[in-house]
Amino acid sequence: MSGPFLGINMASQSLRNFQRAIDTAGHNIANVNTRGYTRQTVDFTTMPSLNFYSNGTKQIGQGSLISSINRIRDGYLDTSMNNALGQQGKYGALAAGLQRIDNIYGEPSDTGISQALDRFFNSWSGLGSNPSGAAERAEVQLSGQILTDRIRGRYNDFSNLATSQTFQINSTIAQINNLGQQIASLNRQIQTAAATNGPPNDLMDQRDLALADLSKLVNISKETFPDGSYAVYASGFTLVQGATARPFPSTFDAAAGTVTDGTFTYNVRGGSLSGLLGSLNETQTQMTNLDNLANELRTQINGTHMTGTNALGNTGVNFFNDVLVPPQTGAIDFSLSIEVKADPNAIAAGLTGDPGDGSLAHLFAGMRDSTQAALGAKSFGKFFSDIVSKVANDGNYYKNAEVTESAVVTQIGEQQQAVSGVSIDDEMANLMKLQRSYQAAARALTLFDQVTEDLIGMLRR
Repeated sequence: MSGPFLGINMASQSLRNFQRAIDTAGHNIANVNTRGYTRQTVDFTTMPSLNFYSNGTKQIGQGSLISSINRIRDGYLDTSMNNALGQQGKYGALAAGLQRIDNIYGEPSDTGISQALDRFFNSWSGLGSNPSGAAERAEVQLSGQILTDRIRGRYNDFSNLATSQTFQINSTIAQINNLGQQIASLNRQIQTAAATNGPPNDLMDQRDLALADLSKLVNISKETFPDGSYAVYASGFTLVQGATARPFPSTFDAAAGTVTDGTFTYNVRGGSLSGLLGSLNETQTQMTNLDNLANELRTQINGTHMTGTNALGNTGVNFFNDVLVPPQTGAIDFSLSIEVKADPNAIAAGLTGDPGDGSLAHLFAGMRDSTQAALGAKSFGKFFSDIVSKVANDGNYYKNAEVTESAVVTQIGEQQQAVSGVSIDDEMANLMKLQRSYQAAARALTLFDQVTEDLIGMLRR
């Protein structure tokens, strides 16, 4: 039955409701620049009606209650953003990795391998024109030394780059594990809070922010459970399940772009981890290319040079260092042979060793344009220029792809802000509306208080 204090209770409840709504608007304004914050709104619901009898049973309202304080969030946009961040991280890491490879090659340049190859074959042409010339023979020795130094130097640079990239991969996996632990901890707090106090909006914001940061590192998907917790899958690996986080596999195969926990293998398709694996694979590919170049130079030059007789009257001398039994050692120790490095007269210009015999020198000069089966039926210069061009082209492709994905991230971010972001103008307008509502409720409370006081005064007479 409706009592004399119903109006007082209804008005005082309204005051508390509007105060909570004002507090929520203030919370929004305070976090307008907080990264990952989601705008919150207050939803009101009517209290159950009160039955009373007056010429039949009637119902009278008892005011309102706060039914919920909600985060204004679009799950589809969140998923789209995480996917876009993953692709942006992947292409960004690949573009940076290929740029570093391109910088190491530094082509075209007067100090590059391409220039050294040209100088090397030109020196043989000069020696062929003057087989007994000491200056021409010294130039062959010097150009060979420069060529081996540059190939070996680039190889060492790539080896150092591969070490750095391996460290970055391990560091990224450590970051993935840290974020997994953070999400699991937030899951635990959210489960506890949701069971007693309703959705903990700020904790959920922190968890979604951690999830966005994780998506930059590796491709992810999530599953939401009724208790409010997430299961997070990184490249198909269950990284987080409720309040438990598992360590992400640290054994990787850069060529395949996979990680393994010893039982299962997982394909890494997105995030900077994918880009780093791709970059490491590309670095290792360039090391292999230099190995092939060095070994084929050894094979072709040495195989012919050994048949000639040098100015010292010796035959069977290698021009480049080599091993008696394959496999050859590649670019890591590519150098002139001990004999040639010690004395330019150890260089054979012809088969006979006669002062006018430059047959081998002319043959070596012609190797500039001859195709080599081991190099994909390409000449030495063509083989090298193609790998450098491919690195540059791939780098440009991934750079453009990163720019495209950055535009997608920006577009989705703007859409998220339109839905979840805090607008100062909107919040101020809402505050003014709530202020008016609060004043009206306060006025109603005053009237109900006066009416009740009058009623009590009448009863005392």
